[in-house]
Amino acid sequence: MSVGGVGRGGGKGRAGGAKGPSGKAPAGKAGATTFGGAVDRTAGLVGPSGAVGSGNVQGPQAADPITSQALAIAKQLKNGDFKNKEEATKKLVAEVLKEKLRMKSSALTSKIADALQDDPRLNQALERLWSKAE
Repeated sequence: MSVGGVGRGGGKGRAGGAKGPSGKAPAGKAGATTFGGAVDRTAGLVGPSGAVGSGNVQGPQAADPITSQALAIAKQLKNGDFKNKEEATKKLVAEVLKEKLRMKSSALTSKIADALQDDPRLNQALERLWSKAE
């Protein structure tokens, strides 16, 4: 008969109370969860300069060429380089087609721009884009 029972430390495979250090710690359990977790949580807060929270100091930054082109088109629209928002939308669609698909098609550009303006949800996204111009 076994000596260890519930609440007495237990034998192999049985539930028991706290046993203290036994030298058989599970792999990866010791130290990695406390130290590594603390580093991973704070790593997202540190910006490129090393200062905490410096990610959004300079205003909206373009993450890729399409975003920077979209912001440039929004600025041009605000400055009056385009007659209306439809013309700016066609320019944006043409830039996306050129950058992502390496193609130039005025018919496809017009169809996509019209579809963007006809869909209320996508039209709201375009309005938010046009309002981001500085």
